[in-house]
Amino acid sequence: MLKIISTFIASLRAPSASQFQPTPQLVVKAGDVLVQPLPNGQGWSALKVFAVDGGAAHYLTYEPLPNKPVLAALAQATVRLAHAQRAATSLAEGWELIGNQPASAIELQGLKYMDFELYVQLTGQDAETIMRKAREHFERAGLHGTEGRRIEAINEYGKAIELYPAYIEALDKRAFYFMELGLYEKALRDLEESLYINEEGMAAFFSKGECLMKLGHLDEAAAIFTEGQERFPEHATQFNEFLKRTRAFALTGRPA
Repeated sequence: MLKIISTFIASLRAPSASQFQPTPQLVVKAGDVLVQPLPNGQGWSALKVFAVDGGAAHYLTYEPLPNKPVLAALAQATVRLAHAQRAATSLAEGWELIGNQPASAIELQGLKYMDFELYVQLTGQDAETIMRKAREHFERAGLHGTEGRRIEAINEYGKAIELYPAYIEALDKRAFYFMELGLYEKALRDLEESLYINEEGMAAFFSKGECLMKLGHLDEAAAIFTEGQERFPEHATQFNEFLKRTRAFALTGRPA
């Protein structure tokens, strides 16, 4: 009896087999929206293809949905992964095509941070124009900074980063001003983003250690300053000095 009840409840939760109709011989193209039941049978997964380039499909995914989605419902769905890539042929089986709908400007926003070149291509913008505007904000930020207007400088660096998220120099500069204002958590976020783009950024790496020290994450800071002596031997003295400060902080409870 219990087995019968459990089976009945599971059947209520699981997507009906009749609802799922895999599209045969599917050849995906830009704008295709594909769905399939989750492996556990408790909802649906959905993705939208941005582009197909050289055999690779670029797409976004949505948070799992309780019911089989339709195009109109996906307009309100939450994007789970802004950009993923896989062989287009891997989508040929096991997915149902529910329609074709170009990605919206909002859906493409996340792509800007993950694949800027593809973002520019899909939005029909001119990369040189974007970079020119970003540099203008960067230079304006520098003028504010030299005149002591840190907040204004931070805002201008933010505008440059919004236009071009991989603008390492703007990320670093904004982080340094955050540090001057004692906003170490915000600075740390910028520095980690900078290092994700360029792991060889010495100034960002060192400053990350300083932020961790100021925030009281002493073991992590010490690890940064120890590693820095090996990765950047020409700056070993500077890293070693801050390693000593970190150890002193651990003993006294006061940042150096």
